Amino acid sequence: MLGIGDVRVPVCDGVTRRSFLVAGSAGIGGLSLPGMMTLEAAGAVDPSKSEIRNCITIFLVGSPGHLDTWDMKPEAPAEIRGKFQPIDTNVPGIQICEHFPFMARMMDKVALIRSLHHKTGATHENGQRWMMTGHDFNPDSVKPHCGSVISRVFGNRGTLPASVVLPAKIGNTGAGPLHGQSAGYLGSAHEPFFLGSDPARSDFKVSDLTPPAGHTEFRLNSRRELLRQVDEVQRKVETNSAMGRDTAYSRAYQLLTSPEAKQAFDLSQEKPELRDRYGRNTLGQSCLMARRLVERGCRHITVNHFDTVFGISCWDMHADGGGLNNTYADYERVLCPQFDLAFTALIEDLEQRGLLNNTVVCVLSEMGRTPNLNPRGGRDHHTTAWTNFLVGGPIKGGQVIGSTDKIGMRPQNNPIEPPQILASIYHAMGIDLDNTMMPGPGSRPIRLVEAEPISQLF
Repeated sequence: MLGIGDVRVPVCDGVTRRSFLVAGSAGIGGLSLPGMMTLEAAGAVDPSKSEIRNCITIFLVGSPGHLDTWDMKPEAPAEIRGKFQPIDTNVPGIQICEHFPFMARMMDKVALIRSLHHKTGATHENGQRWMMTGHDFNPDSVKPHCGSVISRVFGNRGTLPASVVLPAKIGNTGAGPLHGQSAGYLGSAHEPFFLGSDPARSDFKVSDLTPPAGHTEFRLNSRRELLRQVDEVQRKVETNSAMGRDTAYSRAYQLLTSPEAKQAFDLSQEKPELRDRYGRNTLGQSCLMARRLVERGCRHITVNHFDTVFGISCWDMHADGGGLNNTYADYERVLCPQFDLAFTALIEDLEQRGLLNNTVVCVLSEMGRTPNLNPRGGRDHHTTAWTNFLVGGPIKGGQVIGSTDKIGMRPQNNPIEPPQILASIYHAMGIDLDNTMMPGPGSRPIRLVEAEPISQLF
């Protein structure tokens, strides 16, 4: 499925020409393709006057147990410390889980934040909203995804969208549809582009981005007229109607026929050895595609490691069976090795290409997991302490910010809340938070996030 905003379009072979056209003609029910590509963003940062960076966020849906990954407590009782052992890293005094050997060798680039917490409900969705928007919210006040804010502030660069979500948007995680991955009140022009297809599939291809020979002019022109009529209706009902439609249509059709766009999604252009280094799985190939998109002009890419917590092996470590195994065996055999390979390949690849200095890489999750193992040997939801981390750009690596108590129950010092993470990302991307505003509900100017960056990161 191809998703642009809330529009879902069948896709058999990855991103197709027909998918773009169907999505574009669905403007009344969701996001029009011209709307997605609209670049009118009054008050956006002037690239000539600011050091603009890019961002890749790897979002670990389901949330790893912090005591089993990046905040281990080897001196705690057995029912707290779990089954894994810590290993030393290349930074003296910092240890992480034994199942991240590649990451341990580049800890000098990583800033671990071990004192994250929030005070709202312990659902996946609460944490997703916090970590993707810097806010919790209800259906009446949907806040924009970080990538949508970046789109609003910086606009597009080239023919590709400013914000892309790979490989798909988050779906059912148990407590409703508000995951924080929409543009909210910023409007459809800044909705992320959802690939909606698995780049690790052997039949994934993007050749159909180019319309078939002999049909280009007729099909594009007829659909252009249809889109114009549909978007005219949408223009009358949307609150923000001054959207630069002509530019939007031009960009949309540039994307449809652009060799640059076609190549950006074409992983067959990468050497097999590099694809192997990332891992021949959905996470690995999505991270590789994220690097290609940054290289070609995308500002913000989110890689969702899983789009649900049901019926799959994922980070949601309840160990409750019934198709939701998520045990230490899943962590050891699948999840940790996949992440270790993909994350470190991405960092190495960006650095070798000279992109790491202007690309902030964030590894985020919605919460931690309980210090005490449950009766099944798993860990349940826990919002009062967890670990996330940042790399690249101006981020100062080789450090740990904050700590938890001796059993990982809650922050012991320097407690950090999700809005501070978002503020740090924006700051790291070159945004002056004190002087950059965006239109909130009712077009009232508001700050990007009500928090200050974490000073120790810089």
